[in-house]
Amino acid sequence: MPAIRNPRYERFAQGIAKGKSQHDAYIYAGYAPNQKAKDVRSNAGSLARKPEIAARVAELQAKQAQRIGITVDDLLVELQEMLALAKRVKQPAAGVGAILAKGKLLGLIVDKAEVEGSVRKPARRPTPETRMTMDQWKDQFAPQHVAKGPMQ
Repeated sequence: MPAIRNPRYERFAQGIAKGKSQHDAYIYAGYAPNQKAKDVRSNAGSLARKPEIAARVAELQAKQAQRIGITVDDLLVELQEMLALAKRVKQPAAGVGAILAKGKLLGLIVDKAEVEGSVRKPARRPTPETRMTMDQWKDQFAPQHVAKGPMQ
């Protein structure tokens, strides 16, 4: 795959392939001179999900791995050796780490960040309730809609 035509996209992909965070790669590519940090993170994440950028990052990382001569199989062998060492010296935490790393390399374990959000709605009048479901809030505070009939 040749370089991406959009130079900023290409520089962003190169930044990710070099190991920069999405945030840092976004700035490295020349974006975000006056954006808020949360907007930079959001925009960087959106950019990273573009198919042409994801494909270019994968290609650059594969070239880099090939250039330095390390394969997934090499990493798995090293991790297996670390696991054996952890068992010999009775360090179960190190062994668990090696097992988890093997699982991640093989795609059996995927790190996911769980984001829990809350919706905060102001009360129309004071209430002793500190927590309520969205349905409870609607029942208590949502404006009552009057059914409109035909105009007369």
